[in-house]
Amino acid sequence: MRYDFIMDPIAMLRELLAAAPFKPFVLCLSDGRKLPVRHPDFLTLSPKGRIIWEGEADDEFAMAMPYHVTGVEHLRRRRRAA
Repeated sequence: MRYDFIMDPIAMLRELLAAAPFKPFVLCLSDGRKLPVRHPDFLTLSPKGRIIWEGEADDEFAMAMPYHVTGVEHLRRRRRAA
């Protein structure tokens, strides 16, 4: 499923991060990047509206302004090896 940002992207992200249970999602940016948010701790929203994403690798991070958010997609869960 994909959300389009008709409403305020920050409000939508806060809603997604606070969902219980949390559902992983992908944050889509205007430059084509897709940032997977597998846990709410991977995405931070600053008081001034900056979006700060941290990936799973130690040196993997990104920052963006809300107007660069083009959408959100639900992240499919990884299949565990048998």
